[in-house]
Amino acid sequence: MHNSYPKARRRAGGFTLIEALVAFTIFALSFAAILQIFGTGLGNRATADHALVALGHAESLMARAGIEQPMAVGTRSGRFDDGMTWREQVALHQIDTAVTDSTLPAGMTPYEVTIAVTWRDGRKTREVTLNSLRLGAAP
Repeated sequence: MHNSYPKARRRAGGFTLIEALVAFTIFALSFAAILQIFGTGLGNRATADHALVALGHAESLMARAGIEQPMAVGTRSGRFDDGMTWREQVALHQIDTAVTDSTLPAGMTPYEVTIAVTWRDGRKTREVTLNSLRLGAAP
């Protein structure tokens, strides 16, 4: 019995080994790229989570500045239980004396307060910094 289908028509029914390998390679490269993007996203989320915790620490320290201890020019630092470190810098704020005499309450001086919270993120050191002006007793 003789087959009446042309030779090209019989081969169109399936994939060759080369076609299957090319398709698998394209799939593997695409999957690897997707995994890399996903991993980067998870790393960014962890960094954002740490930054949010550091911001909470910095806001807490800023809220206490001049409340628990009187304002004093200088630098203080410490470490939180979660391993993050903090630094508070207080400096006198320089303003025009004409403005100072007319707008500030008697015996009060403006201070520049800078709070920095630092943590290690893999090999990088990251930092959240807050700045504020606060009134305190004149030095």
